Amino acid sequence: MNKVLKKALGFAGALGLTAVMVLAAAPVQASDVDARIQVLERELVQLKQNQESALAAEMKGPSFKYRPGGGLTIAAADNNWSIRFTQRLQVYHSVWLSNENPDYGYQNLELRMRRFRPTINVTSQQGFYAVTWLLNNGSDGTSFGGDGYINFDKLNPYLPQFGWGFSPSFKGNTQAGAFRTEDSPLLDGLGIGGSQDGSFVLSWTKLPGLGISKITHLQLTWGQDNQDENEAGDDGNSVGFALGLKPLAKAKGMGGLAVSTLSYSLGYQSHTDTAMEVRARGTVQANRPNLFRVKFLDEQEKPEAIQADHTYVSHGLGWSPVKWLSLAANYATYERDPGGGVELEASDVRLAAQVWLWGPKSGMMGGSKSEGGVSISPLYSVADIDYDGGNSEVTNTGLAVVYNVPGGWMQIHGVWDALGCEGACPGANFAGAKGVAEEGDDSYNVFTIIMEYKF
Repeated sequence: MNKVLKKALGFAGALGLTAVMVLAAAPVQASDVDARIQVLERELVQLKQNQESALAAEMKGPSFKYRPGGGLTIAAADNNWSIRFTQRLQVYHSVWLSNENPDYGYQNLELRMRRFRPTINVTSQQGFYAVTWLLNNGSDGTSFGGDGYINFDKLNPYLPQFGWGFSPSFKGNTQAGAFRTEDSPLLDGLGIGGSQDGSFVLSWTKLPGLGISKITHLQLTWGQDNQDENEAGDDGNSVGFALGLKPLAKAKGMGGLAVSTLSYSLGYQSHTDTAMEVRARGTVQANRPNLFRVKFLDEQEKPEAIQADHTYVSHGLGWSPVKWLSLAANYATYERDPGGGVELEASDVRLAAQVWLWGPKSGMMGGSKSEGGVSISPLYSVADIDYDGGNSEVTNTGLAVVYNVPGGWMQIHGVWDALGCEGACPGANFAGAKGVAEEGDDSYNVFTIIMEYKF
């Protein structure tokens, strides 16, 4: 009887404990349900507010915004689409101070419009898609081109921007800390990098930092990229790589000097089966004459050019230790494989600086492109060129004084350049070529005023 009673009491106790747990859990479950209902009610209110905001944005007309130097932008109220109109104008006026070979007419004053570039940029899906139309009227004639871009980096910083078309931008020729309007005579004459004619470009510009370092840009390109408007028979393709790095981007200053501004750039480009001439020319003056120019023709001197592979590598260092001073050093190499038995190798060294003398707000030893002010930029570059005709050395020593209008919408440059070529300097030894140098040594001085206006 005792065993039966114990079992009954145990069963009753279990039922009682279960009842107590159910009664205790009921308020908890009810409280959880109430909390979920409140969350759903808040989400519903938020959805209603978002819908009302979207409807209000649709009812609201587009915005019109003009920024001097940045153009006129028409954008939807919700930023789903935009249209931006810009304009860039460059006018050059050169005064030839000295010329040892004046037969080519460069002793006269020259005035020309180098660039007249109206541009229309259209974006949709909040900038995910973009199309650019460009009219280029200048020293290279008049041309019209368009580029398309898909900005996958808006989805994830590890994804690239994808550009293709007439001239998508490629930083292969970017000189870290470059301050002058143009590059050195050799690099300007080669024209490698910059706009990639008929190419595809992948660009990473928002990659996460690597410790204290930062990748400013990473680019890959493939396409046609015609190198020179005078070349013939360019049937090859171009492959390029570009890297920009700030190794101490998050480091603190040392001894009052900023180390986070130290930058490095690498550019590589290879062209296969390309009929590209090689030249070194004046950089900023009107009708830039050639100090060195070689066009590789076949043995019978027919118009058909000899195709070959070309390789270009550039290294650049830039540093702004203080706000009013920036320094740059660049080294580049160029090689033409012996297509048709003709080989050419060249190297180029470029040293430059920028010193801000005055700014309207910061006073002496101040200024910037946005603030405005006056800066000076000394430059020295030397290129060593070896080819079948001998060795030549092309140099440029120059100084630019630049006035920046506050807001950055206009610049006025006064640039003095002393350019020279020593050794084998074929500059005008074939028909149709404008050049200063003949076989032997030559040099000239020129002063150029440049007005650059941005709408």
